[in-house]
Amino acid sequence: MAEEEEGKKKDDAPAAKGGLLGNKKVLIIIVAAVVVIGGAAAFFLLKGGGEEPVDDGHEVKTEKHAPEKKKKESGGHGGGDSAEAAGDGPAVYGLKTFIVNLQDQSGGRYLKLTLNLELTSPESSGDLKVNDPKIRDSIIILLSSKSYSDIGTVEGKYKLRDEIVNRINQFLPDNSVKTAYFTEFVIQ
Repeated sequence: MAEEEEGKKKDDAPAAKGGLLGNKKVLIIIVAAVVVIGGAAAFFLLKGGGEEPVDDGHEVKTEKHAPEKKKKESGGHGGGDSAEAAGDGPAVYGLKTFIVNLQDQSGGRYLKLTLNLELTSPESSGDLKVNDPKIRDSIIILLSSKSYSDIGTVEGKYKLRDEIVNRINQFLPDNSVKTAYFTEFVIQ
């Protein structure tokens, strides 16, 4: 009987080796599949899903207020203005970036400017879209008439902001733009 057990052990040894090698191959395949699937999942999560919004160069955003802030202002019982309680804030409209040459003796300076406009209501964005070519033209003419000394200071930037708002409101009913925000301002 001892010979039979030794014979079984000898016969099982090659099967065990083959099974072990087979298991290593399966394990490698499983690990590779997990890495590929994990990489694909990370790609889609970082990219933002699979759908990309259509970019027409303009953004209309509504600022949302934190619920905790509203509770403090309204006594914590949900009272207060219904538009504020719903989280509706001012609409913000993003314009495409402007790149213009500045008035300079050497002609080598330029301005890169990106603006967001705070609107009196989200409905005003429709008027902005309709008048976009006129508004862009007016802003380009204004910007290209400036020199570095005009807009290189903080006071100059505030003055430029006011001039931009006034020019845009010429094309809109009821002074729909409250203010402009410079989100990118580069002079080179």
